[in-house]
Amino acid sequence: MINDAPAWADIRARYEAASESVAQIAAGIDTTPHKLTLRARTEGWLLRTAQKAKKPKPQNTRDTIRRLKGLLQNRLTQLEGQLSEIGAEVNALASERDIRATNTLVRTLEKVLELEQKDRKQRSHRARQTRKLNDAERDELAKRIASLQEEPENLDQGTEAAPGDRDIT
Repeated sequence: MINDAPAWADIRARYEAASESVAQIAAGIDTTPHKLTLRARTEGWLLRTAQKAKKPKPQNTRDTIRRLKGLLQNRLTQLEGQLSEIGAEVNALASERDIRATNTLVRTLEKVLELEQKDRKQRSHRARQTRKLNDAERDELAKRIASLQEEPENLDQGTEAAPGDRDIT
């Protein structure tokens, strides 16, 4: 294990940069990942969990659904790889574990699809509401234009006052 301060400063920088795993750093300095993490905590290093918490969260349901679909796709790829590796050496425990994992994956996918459908309905509802508002605004403008077209006809019938003029007596 390393005892000089400059070496630990470099190790701390590597740890906080998070460009390599804790296990890789620990192996390079002949210690365990657990001991390295304990030292990081006791010396007040920027912990990896704090760095993960800084990641921006999805802004809306569509982003969340997109991320969930990506995670599900990755997990499905992993399961397919595991099944192809197992091949003929399938044992009961491994296959039961894979079946449970697949069932969980399917349930999660169903929930993601439900969320996606709910999000679509909400977006559709908002679009209909916007359309209704736009239609009402157009109707109001049409009425105002029609009333403006009627005003000159009223003027032609003998009134000489301009629109908006009032007779003050």
